Amino acid sequence: MKPDEAKRFKPQFDMSASVPEVKIKKVSRSAMKEKKVPFEYDSDSFYEVVMKRAQDGWSMTLQRRRRPKIFKKRSTDTIIEPFKGNTEIFLAFVDGEEAGHLQIEHQRWNNSLRVWDIGVEWKYRRMGVGSALMGKCKERAQKLGARRIILETQTSNANAIDFYLSQGFELVGMDLTNYTNEDVGRNEVRVEMAYHLRTGPTKSSNANGKQRSRHRESRAKR
Repeated sequence: MKPDEAKRFKPQFDMSASVPEVKIKKVSRSAMKEKKVPFEYDSDSFYEVVMKRAQDGWSMTLQRRRRPKIFKKRSTDTIIEPFKGNTEIFLAFVDGEEAGHLQIEHQRWNNSLRVWDIGVEWKYRRMGVGSALMGKCKERAQKLGARRIILETQTSNANAIDFYLSQGFELVGMDLTNYTNEDVGRNEVRVEMAYHLRTGPTKSSNANGKQRSRHRESRAKR
């Protein structure tokens, strides 16, 4: 990459101002039942997905591209949804004012901590709030003994991908038609990113292994 390109693609989350004190507080799901949170971002770049069928499989490239004009995403979501399961919710505060939110679920079937929502209010971005929330997420993952943290983002949101990479996440998968059948052409493809805490079998696989072991012992005693 040329020097000017490296400067152009410098992560947008770099903090040049002083970092304020961020306080993280866990809140009850009942208190958040009616709460709606914004899903907003601007991006001057995206990751272009190209998949081609080869004789013995497929080839895929994921290449960062500059947009001709800024892409703006604006929507509002209800934070509590049935499909998100039994989640934990945390709010970030700066000087007593709500600055961000985090919603996570420990999915025991594969021992993963799913990040359903993580967001920072616009005026508090690039001030360390996102890092503080992610720090809480990693803390909970370690305490729960999860093997990884998993989350969803989009190829259209290059700044979010930059942030997750800076936090130690890596690309682990994608769905080319998750939102619409034209996601690739719209340059808004769902990608899954993960932060791996440890290796080895999951709790569920350990439990299944113990059950199989007990079953073999029981048959041996007959």
